[in-house]
Amino acid sequence: MEPMLKVTGLAVSYGHVEALRGVSVEVQKGQIVSIIGANGAGKTTLLRTISGLVRPQNGSILFEGEELPKKPSKIVAKGVVQVPEGRKCFSGLTVRDNLLVGGYLFKGRDLEKDLEEQYKLFPRLKERENQFAGTFSGGEQQMLAVARGLMSRPKILLLDEPSMGLAPLIVDQIYDLIRQIRERGITVLLVEQNAKKALGICDYAYVLENGRISLSGTGQELLRSDDVRKAYLGG
Repeated sequence: MEPMLKVTGLAVSYGHVEALRGVSVEVQKGQIVSIIGANGAGKTTLLRTISGLVRPQNGSILFEGEELPKKPSKIVAKGVVQVPEGRKCFSGLTVRDNLLVGGYLFKGRDLEKDLEEQYKLFPRLKERENQFAGTFSGGEQQMLAVARGLMSRPKILLLDEPSMGLAPLIVDQIYDLIRQIRERGITVLLVEQNAKKALGICDYAYVLENGRISLSGTGQELLRSDDVRKAYLGG
């Protein structure tokens, strides 16, 4: 079966520094696929390249069998949507306005319907829809960032370090949310330093080291790998 997302031989450099070197990744429709690796391994660069925010030197990115457009807004319109590392909520805007930014490609009655869908998934956002995002905790901002991404009606959601800086209880809530998103028919490509959580939830995973894929397999296979356990799971 043709993968929904197929990245082949991707090479990205920042000046003389090679960030990605021949990276190939596949994501099947309906899967959760995780990319794990140390800080600086190239994980965020991979997502930003797929999203059109970084231009590759070599390689191809196919989505549903077609090459992705170059312009980020057109990539979003195709259904490829990234939730960035560090949340990046608009602190001076209300919850509602942050969500409307996510739905900027759509108008009218359908947009209100999309808002109500997010409020069902995130009741706390409904309670606080007129509150400024800058007053939220880290966990609340992460939920708002995910909801804003979902307002763009993704076919595949690219999640960059969704658990970063959050308390363990909130991390559990975020991962429950990722499962719910997949149950709604949205494919997920997840980048994480929290290897145990990422491997525990995914169908398939890749280990990215120094800009290269060093290992791949199902989440359970990598959880049992001695190399992965020593490098990313504390022994």
